[in-house]
Amino acid sequence: MVLPLSQLVQQLNHKKAEFLSYDTALAQVRQAYQQALRIWQQQTISDITAAIDPQIAEWGARPVEPWDGGWRIPLGVEWPHRQAALDWARTQLMSVTTVAVDGSQILPSEELLLPVAVVQAGWFINPHRSNGCYAKEIALELITPVELRQAEEQLQQPQTYRFQERYVHLRRFELELKTLRERMVEVATPALLLFDGSFVATFAESYAPEWQTRYVAALCQTLEASLKHRIPLVSYIDSSQARDLVTLLRHLANLPPNPYLSDAQLLNTVLTQWGDRSPFFVCDRGGILGKYNSWVKDIGFCYLKAHQGCPVRLELPLWIYKAGLLDQVIRWLCGELITGQGYPYALEVADQLAVLQGSDRQAFLKQLQVWAEGVGMELRFSRKWVSKQQRR
Repeated sequence: MVLPLSQLVQQLNHKKAEFLSYDTALAQVRQAYQQALRIWQQQTISDITAAIDPQIAEWGARPVEPWDGGWRIPLGVEWPHRQAALDWARTQLMSVTTVAVDGSQILPSEELLLPVAVVQAGWFINPHRSNGCYAKEIALELITPVELRQAEEQLQQPQTYRFQERYVHLRRFELELKTLRERMVEVATPALLLFDGSFVATFAESYAPEWQTRYVAALCQTLEASLKHRIPLVSYIDSSQARDLVTLLRHLANLPPNPYLSDAQLLNTVLTQWGDRSPFFVCDRGGILGKYNSWVKDIGFCYLKAHQGCPVRLELPLWIYKAGLLDQVIRWLCGELITGQGYPYALEVADQLAVLQGSDRQAFLKQLQVWAEGVGMELRFSRKWVSKQQRR
């Protein structure tokens, strides 16, 4: 069956008033936040600090980098054509080793009556040296039925598909960061490490405390490794829904909460030229950050105009800013963006390397079946899945 478009259009027209009223209400609140942004980006860090109610423990964002006349810090470089931009990018990245890691997974499925999964992390190293060759590889981990059952017993949770999916995502996350740490001790410096995901694991707050601890441990170990080896580490979030600056402005201007307005949307009217960035802030979101121990106040962020869409969010350990490396790191990242035409080239390669397609899943099931037959183990598939395969 296909989507009945005529019914969809009928429903849209019937509920037009609801859509319009929602959009109007949202626009009014957005305008109030934009007005607050225009006012407070003209103030100083001291002004903002003095204006925050002392009883507010979590600001959302605490400014640490001074600004001059607004929250727009331009890259300060323009090019007459793309070749000139590529030449600039090549100059910025010369002898800088860029490292990126991304992951993917094959989840347990109801089609196979045996809970088994695969996670993998693809990594890419580009030394940007005339005598150096890039390297790329995949690290793979098989998750067995015993491991899934042990996770279930530890949390005393029924082994539902949702539970299994969350556990596999946790294992993928841990593998990605473990792989990143392993590459960190191998690469030549100067180097830039890129991670596709947030360092602030707010997404895990709905998970069991034991799993929250594992997410936080993986992140803090990676941040600690970056500090120890003095290798800049950047979390690149292309479509961030974070609201740390929105929260700060809400406190400063006593505005109503707006759960639908993100920092990236708010700054889209400020960061208008490619390469523009915001000042650097420390994330003060609360929640799971309280479990980060020494890193609770040492994860910062800024926003960067990387393409025609809303600015992207960059999260970095605070030591990079304190060491005076932030502008250099931004230039390295901009070089990656130019090479990748709007997305960091190293992350793009790592993603292409790591991604698992439907064909990979079929190959996995076939190999699993061959192996099971070889060891005398019977694999059972659901009748629904077998029927689908026969029809196709």
